[in-house]
Amino acid sequence: MSKAFISTTKFRVTINKAALLKEVTAGRNGKITGVQIRKYVYPIMEEARKDLIRDFHSHSITQEVKSGPSASNSSGTLGGYGNLFSFIGFNEGNNPTAPIEDILNKRLNIKVRAAGAGRFKITISNPPSVQSIFAVTPIPWASASSWAEGMEKGISNLGSFLYRESGTRSRSGTGLQVKNSLRASSLKTGSYISGLINKFLQNVTKF
Repeated sequence: MSKAFISTTKFRVTINKAALLKEVTAGRNGKITGVQIRKYVYPIMEEARKDLIRDFHSHSITQEVKSGPSASNSSGTLGGYGNLFSFIGFNEGNNPTAPIEDILNKRLNIKVRAAGAGRFKITISNPPSVQSIFAVTPIPWASASSWAEGMEKGISNLGSFLYRESGTRSRSGTGLQVKNSLRASSLKTGSYISGLINKFLQNVTKF
């Protein structure tokens, strides 16, 4: 079967009709329709979305942020000092990952139409994307910036981050930003949302 094509502007997959016909009908002769294609590919795409949700919840950064201001730095992103909830400065009692979960929990809206020359085009109108997640994850004290993006590209002021497990008068209740640099340290960045979405895009075209 020919490799699926994904548009970079809209999430679209173009498939080879003859190759998919062979898979859907298991070698039997018959006329394939958009309805048949949708019935075949929709479960595959939904399973990819469910895998994405599982991967998101099991990621060390997600788990640490969800654990709140008293968590340990289990992700290792702060060198074991404090935790991401306090460092980023979330308000105590907030659930910073809820907007991301809302995006991932939306069932996929899939449309199939003929594309000519024995081909069909599958369009997902509401796919989870890196951009949509970055847009709903503002840093509390810098709303123009995304904390989820910061996990991949960096967030400043770690050297001025003071963590007190006994509590502070701050948003998080355990973290403070002080004027002077306290130590030579940096946020360890790495793949987070981008990696999860890229895996999802690979899984969603497994047909």
